[in-house]
Amino acid sequence: MKIAVLGAGNMGAALVKGWLRQGMPAEQLVMTCRNPAQHPAIGVSLLTSNPDAVREAEVVIVAVKPWQVVDVLAEIRPTLAAGTLVISVAAGVTVAQLREQVPSSVAVVRAMPNTAVALNEGVIAIVADEQDAVERARKVLAPLGLVVPTDESKMDALTALAGCGIAHALRFLRAAQCAGVQMGLTAAQSAEVFAQVMAGAVALMRQPGASAEAEIDRICTPGGLTVRGLNELEQAGFSAAVVRGFLGSLPEDKR
Repeated sequence: MKIAVLGAGNMGAALVKGWLRQGMPAEQLVMTCRNPAQHPAIGVSLLTSNPDAVREAEVVIVAVKPWQVVDVLAEIRPTLAAGTLVISVAAGVTVAQLREQVPSSVAVVRAMPNTAVALNEGVIAIVADEQDAVERARKVLAPLGLVVPTDESKMDALTALAGCGIAHALRFLRAAQCAGVQMGLTAAQSAEVFAQVMAGAVALMRQPGASAEAEIDRICTPGGLTVRGLNELEQAGFSAAVVRGFLGSLPEDKR
């Protein structure tokens, strides 16, 4: 299977890094960019022509800015072979808008990955107008992390929770790092320790039947330090602020 990634920005590069990390041969991947000299370390062929990149591709990833999608699809439309799977990761571009720009023989999928796909720990929400396209996209994207088929009405929520959520989680890590420094640890040590704490929390939540509240209850002892710290967070509005943060990551008409 040959995959063409149109666009060598943050998301396009993250997808390619994830596939390479998972063991996909570099010769099965090709990327396009305006200036290949600016992307020498990606590790796959870099072309400046989108039509040349998709000519032999079975899967085409459209990883350009949303306002560039129509022009890019118009450019490659004559070159797309019947049966090609086109996956757009451009925020806000709907399946119907994609369908308007490609031949009916081409399968289209709207996807929203987060940048952790580079480490095969991403979340990728996908929407399509055909079940076969969903299953094909799931197989292509599965090596990169958790693939979540959904309907288009849930895409903004999943984008906020998963796509923006990476930054939210990192902001929490950064705050914990600052706390560690204030308590006398180094910034590097604080970041390393709390990153492992977050990894441990994730591992606990991946147990069958796990819930956040149940795991918290196991840690908190009556009158103990943990519950005191949690109460301080809540008095400062922690949970409400987290919810507001995610709602703030929705488009204005969906809040």
